Amino acid sequence: MKKKLLSVALAAAMAASLAACGGSSQPEDTTAAAPAASEAKGEAKEEAGGAAETKAAGEGLPSFEGQQLRISTFSFNAELVQKNIYDPFMAATGCELIVETGKNAERVTKIKESPENYDIVVIGDAFIADLIDADLIDTIDTDSLSNLSAVYDNAKAPFGEGYGPAYSFNRLGIVYDKSTCPIEITSWEDLWNPELEGSIAIPDITTTSGPLMYYSVAKMAGLTPGSDDEAILAKFEELKPNIMKTYTSANDTITMLNQGEISVAVLLDYSYTAAQSASDDYVWVDPAEGVYSGFNAVNIIKGCQNKELAQAFVDFYLSKEVQLAEALDGVDAPVRTDVELTPEQAANFTYGKEMIDNLLIPDWSVINANKADWIAKWNELFSVQ
Repeated sequence: MKKKLLSVALAAAMAASLAACGGSSQPEDTTAAAPAASEAKGEAKEEAGGAAETKAAGEGLPSFEGQQLRISTFSFNAELVQKNIYDPFMAATGCELIVETGKNAERVTKIKESPENYDIVVIGDAFIADLIDADLIDTIDTDSLSNLSAVYDNAKAPFGEGYGPAYSFNRLGIVYDKSTCPIEITSWEDLWNPELEGSIAIPDITTTSGPLMYYSVAKMAGLTPGSDDEAILAKFEELKPNIMKTYTSANDTITMLNQGEISVAVLLDYSYTAAQSASDDYVWVDPAEGVYSGFNAVNIIKGCQNKELAQAFVDFYLSKEVQLAEALDGVDAPVRTDVELTPEQAANFTYGKEMIDNLLIPDWSVINANKADWIAKWNELFSVQ
């Protein structure tokens, strides 16, 4: 039986939006005011699940009373991240976190224009590579990260020694509503089926998942990004009749799915976790041609005034309690090897050694060398949308 629960889904989306804007006239910004440490720690004991454990874990951190960190991060799942990470960290250290959220490309532009306004950036892989190329990412004293040894090797320094760790793996897949989609989907190639005309949403090339989609289509067609770009874009042009939307917001895409405006969406796994709560009819597909993966990382911006605090924050992101709390709330897949989830808890995550060993990883150097050209041609192709 279909369970759209549309009003609940829209309420959740609205709540996330309000959390992101914090009542500001700038709808993508929010300020996280530091709670009193003793009060917040007392409240933590009354809370159930991973969040309470996270707050207790932060009690061993040094005091950074009066210091601030200015963070640029995702707007997705803002309330849960506030609960599991920001609140317990502020309570434990006495610091204040000033949090600004927004779309990835816009956030990168803001950091490039005014790096002095930011201390920490939490963002996806391609955008970190861009900021490194712009010489805006500082190195980290890895000896200060007590939790680094507990994460998978390929999460420790994905952009080279000294740069920030990945805190979550993700993978790109297909989500479809089996109650409205006219076909069963098992592969990337299925998206080109003419029965799906006007019913698909795919990520814009400028998003975190955009390059993963580009690589997925290339692999499906036996093509090589950076060498066969005209042929790859021709495949997207063939897909165009089926595309209702090239999206820049996963939240908006989930709303479209909930409202029946689309029946198929190409999403990262953590977005599917949010979508799934709205309907039992949503199906996740790991396409037969293979699954490309990305990761989200936490890094320090050059010029950070409170670097010791910033490094403590990076380390806290990797703590077992935070990783577990985020996983249990369906926010992020853990990168720690000692976070154990049941099959039900891990159902939609990029989780476990076997899955991680089989992930396809795009060549980010190729992406960054060609992305400007890809974006220009992409915008030309989808300019009418």
